Amino acid sequence: MATTIKTVDQNIIKAFANSRKGLPAMIDQTMDGYNSQPLRIHFDDVDNEDNFDVNPVSWEVFFTEMQNRELALAYEEDGDDPYFYEFVPANA
Repeated sequence: MATTIKTVDQNIIKAFANSRKGLPAMIDQTMDGYNSQPLRIHFDDVDNEDNFDVNPVSWEVFFTEMQNRELALAYEEDGDDPYFYEFVPANA
């Protein structure tokens, strides 16, 4: 059974991304007339067929946005999909 890790620790998040060749990004997205920019860790090895605009950002911008939106990164250690993660409320 996989263990779920929930963290706001920047070093752990960078290690998660770097070990999978992931880079911090934001996505241009418009829903219901509202332009949002969801955070994303973009993995070139698995995300090349996505149909949206991925904008690379610095880790500084990425972590500032995580903090402003009060988000944490959750992923499964030793899970079936090593690329799976989600952003969850940091204080929940």
